[in-house]
Amino acid sequence: MAGGILATGCQHNPGTDDNGTPAPLPQTTNTTMNPAAPDQTATTNTVDTTPAPTPDMTTQTPPPPKPAVSFPMGIVIPGKKGFCKSPYAEYAEPVDVRGYPPGTEVRCPYTNKIFIVPQT
Repeated sequence: MAGGILATGCQHNPGTDDNGTPAPLPQTTNTTMNPAAPDQTATTNTVDTTPAPTPDMTTQTPPPPKPAVSFPMGIVIPGKKGFCKSPYAEYAEPVDVRGYPPGTEVRCPYTNKIFIVPQT
């Protein structure tokens, strides 16, 4: 092929512009290694204005007190240890309070009201 033109496909190299010269590098926002500003440091010094915890600040505040609710005491039945009468249903059957220490709040099985287990 004398004097002929051999046509090849147009190829574009990545990282170059249309003229074949290298494209400029993209700008980064990394300020830790910026040679233009050598006086800048990578860390920023901040002052913490929060006071150091003291023993008084680290203790938890106690929960609010429970409302002072007084419940009536169950009625002792002489000769029947572990049983008492409900103060709400005096004429009903005795309530079995075995296994409950004196001073415990229990629910009356007849009225669903709370009363205190007496010393039996």
